[in-house]
Amino acid sequence: MSLTGKKGVDLSSLNGNVDIEKIKNAGYDFAMLRCGYGSDYQNQDDTQFENNVRKCEAAGVPWGAYLYSYALCTEDAKSEVRHVLRLLKGKRPTLPVAIDMEDDGYKAQRGAWNFDNVNNVCKIFVNEVRAAGYYPMIYTGLEEINNYISSEVLNSCDLWFAQWWKVPQYDGSNMGMWQYGGETNYLDSPTIPGVGVVDQDKCYKDYPTIIKNGGYNGWKKSDKVLDSTGYGYKDKGTGVLALKELLLLARRLGITNQGMDENGTFGDGTLIAVNQVLKKGGYDQNGIAGDNFIKYLTKLIKEKL
Repeated sequence: MSLTGKKGVDLSSLNGNVDIEKIKNAGYDFAMLRCGYGSDYQNQDDTQFENNVRKCEAAGVPWGAYLYSYALCTEDAKSEVRHVLRLLKGKRPTLPVAIDMEDDGYKAQRGAWNFDNVNNVCKIFVNEVRAAGYYPMIYTGLEEINNYISSEVLNSCDLWFAQWWKVPQYDGSNMGMWQYGGETNYLDSPTIPGVGVVDQDKCYKDYPTIIKNGGYNGWKKSDKVLDSTGYGYKDKGTGVLALKELLLLARRLGITNQGMDENGTFGDGTLIAVNQVLKKGGYDQNGIAGDNFIKYLTKLIKEKL
């Protein structure tokens, strides 16, 4: 099952000893789990992390991890990376590994809630987590995007965007998840029966497929991936429009059966059609249409003409 368009939750020890099966049965298909907060001290590990990982894996719920950052400087940031890597040792999450970059007063009171430090901490986390073989992500909100994080750093990885509203006020192609509600929730009830108030999220990318096929997070890279980069879900532009025209031609020739709007947005119909073409060739259905995909689709079309 693809996670694209699916709902999930994020959990920490603040939620207590939750029942993952109840969350799953309520229609939430993935979980982002807090592994800890701050520097690499055992007393700053999330006390429910190991328990939540076990319960997610037992219930077949894909999970990822995040760490709440308190870093005031470069050494703190490096210690936070060590913290995450220690807690992930021996585990294979199928969702990203994120840094939670926000301020509850701690960094501001110590003079570290500023553009330079926030960017430095995010850059260290993303680069070092990626270098260790994991799929990095930044969790943050609109204020941070507008005032504290450069576009270079923001676009260096996928974004987990936090905004409790009816629609996300961010439409970048790197938005992989949207946290749309917590105590305030305009789309769903903030409470899951038998669980309590839970932060809720929507996923825009099929992370288990991307991560497994790409060889991230301890998984062995698949040799059946046609493209690991290219056009993907929510991308926009003339290149996407050209791709969709090829896919619509493929449909008319009987190569696929999926229709779509003739515009420059990579939406649900495009995703289904791309994966139909990939399945036809025996490739992993990761929803990515890159150079190799275009060549393969063109070959299929020429064979029909």
